[in-house]
Amino acid sequence: MIIKHLAAEIYKPQGVDPDKYICHRCSNKTKRYFYKYYSEIHGEYIVYCLKCVNIGRSDSVTPLRVINTTPESEPCDYSLGFELSPAQKSASDRIVEALDSKQNLLLYAVTGAGKTEITFEAISLARQRGLNVAFVSPRIDVVKEVYLRLSGAFKNAGIDLLYSGVKIESGHRFTVCTVHQLYNYIDHFDLVIVDETDAFPLPADDQLMDAITRAASKHSTIVLMTATPNRKMIDFVGRENVVSLTRRYHGHDLAIPKVVWQSVSKDISRKRLPGKLEMLIRNITDGNRRVLVFLPEISLMNRLYPLIKEKFPDSDSVYSGDPERYVKVDRMRNGKTKALLTTTILERGVTFSGLDVIVVNAEMFSADSLVQICGRVGRKTDDPTGNIWFIAGHNTGHIRQTVKIIKSFNAGKTTI
Repeated sequence: MIIKHLAAEIYKPQGVDPDKYICHRCSNKTKRYFYKYYSEIHGEYIVYCLKCVNIGRSDSVTPLRVINTTPESEPCDYSLGFELSPAQKSASDRIVEALDSKQNLLLYAVTGAGKTEITFEAISLARQRGLNVAFVSPRIDVVKEVYLRLSGAFKNAGIDLLYSGVKIESGHRFTVCTVHQLYNYIDHFDLVIVDETDAFPLPADDQLMDAITRAASKHSTIVLMTATPNRKMIDFVGRENVVSLTRRYHGHDLAIPKVVWQSVSKDISRKRLPGKLEMLIRNITDGNRRVLVFLPEISLMNRLYPLIKEKFPDSDSVYSGDPERYVKVDRMRNGKTKALLTTTILERGVTFSGLDVIVVNAEMFSADSLVQICGRVGRKTDDPTGNIWFIAGHNTGHIRQTVKIIKSFNAGKTTI
């Protein structure tokens, strides 16, 4: 079923139970995520859910309406543009086996391993069999990138794209969307692929994982994909259903970060660009490469950016609430921006060629974030290597763990 505002069939007479404080669309039961007000028009109090309001309001006076779709197969041919490596082919076969046996699977793959392309064969087979497919992620940036890659590969397939403010609908049989959009689906998808399963807010919100399992059909296959799995993910699929991919598709090692010991706070507070940071950016841009400069806080980025802009005119900054966020990312991708300051919003879901990375105040980042940030470098076949620098005031377990994880991948081992 698909929840649709103007559909004929009523699924629930109310979207929200005002007495028990339950949202029938997203299953929210936490009272602080509901808002109650008196409506002069209805002559009664109305309760609506704040948890899923970004995809449309679910309230106590409006019924939830649904449509039911019928299975429909399509040839769903795809063009890959390259041949899968033996390791990629093995992982692809395991996903197909999981689809055939209706089991869940965890693809534990190094960043840049070609996870998206590894799923193509299973997607194609699922659609040929009339099974509904969803490719989802917690991050809009990832969803947009995946949609472009899938549209380019499955040229004759009708693919939905759904995220906040965007709806491209084509039958709801092959859907690319953010996890939040799954609140509108019940027992619908037979193959659900969750990319960047470790990305915020999915690991911290059990309700989102519930949305994934509720949107999946009773005999579905759910494939979780991540470079940094946690115990909950492993328990969800079972350790025997974990597939590891320790090499990137081009076969080159991951870049190992170099640590520069410097506290930058004093220089920035004096409105002075830290010397070591300036030298690194200068060396990168003089070498005709680009650089992402990651910072742990927006406030620090806002204080540092004018100092960098003065020395490097082709620089910019971006954060999650930036209204020009996607325009700025495109400028970086097109080579118009040479140095881009960013928060963790660009730690995943983006690929730039000729890229190096600097992490300022690296001691303030988690190991999972640092691993993802390091994964931005060396993703292209024509640029398989690069440099990563951690600027840190002191050493931390997260910095040491990041180096250990990357070295383990390069040695063909995993850390689970």
